[in-house]
Amino acid sequence: MTMMAPAAWADDNPQVHSDSVGDAVIRRTDAGNDGPINAQSHLPDLVSVTIGGWQTSTPTTNPYSGQWKDPRNTVLFRIDVVLDGLVNPPGPIDLLGDGYNPYKYGPHPVYGFIEFDIDESSDTGGEVDGVEHRPLANASRFGGRFSDSIGERQAETADDLDNDLCSDPLVERSGEEFHLSLCACQYMYMMPINDPTPATFDEGDTWIVTGRLFRRTHAFIPYSFAYGGYQFGDYDPEIQLRFRHSPSSDQTTISLVFAQTNAGSALLRGESEEQIDFNVGNQTSILEAMAEMRFSALYSSDGPCTNYDLLQGWGDENHQEGEFDRFLEVDRWNVLAVVGTTYSERQNDALYVWTDIGPHFESGDLNGDSRIGGGDQNAVMSVISKSDGTWRDGDQTANGQLYLPTLGEDFSLYDINYDGFINAVDLAIIGYEKRGDVNSDRQVNSADLLALQTMLGVYEGNLLFNPAADLVADGVIDAADGRLLQKLIKLKQTTQPGTHIMPGGAQKVPGN
Repeated sequence: MTMMAPAAWADDNPQVHSDSVGDAVIRRTDAGNDGPINAQSHLPDLVSVTIGGWQTSTPTTNPYSGQWKDPRNTVLFRIDVVLDGLVNPPGPIDLLGDGYNPYKYGPHPVYGFIEFDIDESSDTGGEVDGVEHRPLANASRFGGRFSDSIGERQAETADDLDNDLCSDPLVERSGEEFHLSLCACQYMYMMPINDPTPATFDEGDTWIVTGRLFRRTHAFIPYSFAYGGYQFGDYDPEIQLRFRHSPSSDQTTISLVFAQTNAGSALLRGESEEQIDFNVGNQTSILEAMAEMRFSALYSSDGPCTNYDLLQGWGDENHQEGEFDRFLEVDRWNVLAVVGTTYSERQNDALYVWTDIGPHFESGDLNGDSRIGGGDQNAVMSVISKSDGTWRDGDQTANGQLYLPTLGEDFSLYDINYDGFINAVDLAIIGYEKRGDVNSDRQVNSADLLALQTMLGVYEGNLLFNPAADLVADGVIDAADGRLLQKLIKLKQTTQPGTHIMPGGAQKVPGN
């Protein structure tokens, strides 16, 4: 499967992968979906991920001062991750035995992963460690599907997170070779720049954050010959990220300047260029990482459905050294991102609270065709029709909706608003509302009346309560709703096309 990146033109403009602003929502991942969150924290809201070639005259002192450059004509590149509002570096969540203090650097921590597919192929690369924290594992929590073909591989429910590289929908096979990691799972060192309150990242601040935060996928480690990193096989050089908040735009930009080639690494380090040697402790670059990936693919092997499946493509004819220049065109890279915050108190079963996913994603687009319409409505209706009242339905009652009893730990692509129910409320979000259609099959008939009767006496807040059956909107499903539904059914019958007995004899009634 090959994903098409946005058209890249041979000029100095970077590639901007935009995301809708103002769409941040709370998507807990704890069992019970009720873990505490700091009400004062800003919800991280992705604005864009920008990638392009970079040129600077101050590579050792201030590599962020410079200009975008056609990546074909430079040896450096830059990534800017822009988030709406003020967010600060992620505080520790005790993944390193460093205690639970997510607000160490401020009340608005951002956590997340930004993945980069550098060869435009989802059949090479992917992830095997912590897959449940990655974009393809969490996109469905936001009630939509990535519009690129990679959306076919995202998990629709938690059952898809099975750590099996050969089982559909192939969640692990995201195509990622590299990622930016804001997981609080690596040591980070903060260097505030001219900050009068250096303990916390505040409005207008600029910090340099150092750590192993731009790293190659963990999937390649068992076969890799790289050394000098956190562990043998890791390609995870220490890099510097710049966090900068702009008061004028009220946006926070996280920037990385990194080397395409070892010549670029020499510039950043103020050294003469070294030969490629697979040593992560000296000069590092995308070119060196690719050379090591190809070497590992050619001189390693493993059985089917192992991590090697994600690496072996780097040994084929499409990944020869002559193709490396194309993969260094960073404005062609594909991007997947998930960002969020965390809990105000440690949870035993969850780490993160996701708040935004992107780019190329729209909530309600369930089939990934970049539109919201009848096809998406039919998808929700089909799921309800197939599973309502079965063992897959948490309430096991045929009442026109599905109940997810373990929301947070579990999720469903079709639960668009993430309330634990797949029902008429989700359909209304994507444009379908039909009064009396209790079972969401586009018809108003006796089947809806049967579904309503299973809920008589049920109040709003009860897990059996289906809003579509509360026709009089008084918070309880009772005889008044049943009488109104009977009237709607009768009205529908008397307005159907065909011959009906009416005063004056048989007459044709036109369709409505």
